[in-house]
Amino acid sequence: MILTREERNTREYVVRNADKTSRQIVIEHPAQEGWSLVDGGAKPEETSDSFLRFRLNVAPGATEHLKVEERHPQSEDFQLDDIDDDRLAILVENKSIDANVQQAIRSVLDRKNAVDSLDSQIGLRQREVDTIGKDQARLRENMKALKGSSEEKALLQRYARQLDQQEDRRIAVQKEISDLNEKKNKADEDLDQTIQSIVMDESL
Repeated sequence: MILTREERNTREYVVRNADKTSRQIVIEHPAQEGWSLVDGGAKPEETSDSFLRFRLNVAPGATEHLKVEERHPQSEDFQLDDIDDDRLAILVENKSIDANVQQAIRSVLDRKNAVDSLDSQIGLRQREVDTIGKDQARLRENMKALKGSSEEKALLQRYARQLDQQEDRRIAVQKEISDLNEKKNKADEDLDQTIQSIVMDESL
């Protein structure tokens, strides 16, 4: 999404001719980098890097007005799948977007949040699998160290039960991860399709 906004500046010059003859006045208006005159406004007779020069003919005893209107366009690029709720709130508060654009971005955010939620769930379960793997490795080391000890039989049975329970849990969690990955792939596709379907050119 490309958000284009425009800053405008208006300056008015007032010239009063107190003489009894006509006068030609040259007004030098400072030139600003990145600024241009608004279409349909006053046209300078000469331009330079520093000034825009406007010529005014002022009749005896008359007052002439020169209004110089300038515009400064600004644009900001957004990746729709990078916008978060805070950024959307700022755009709405600043009245940078209208209701149609807000609704389109909100639909993207809803799907992006769904993907993020699935990512978080997958991460939690993957950490659990990693923890189980470390515990299983520790238990197997303990079992090796029991060889020849008086508590060997009882502890081996206890460790074996723990290993069985952990293995059952590890298999169950890996199945959950697989299911969540499938859901995430579908959510990613839904997000991409939603972004690709947005076509609009809105002006405020």
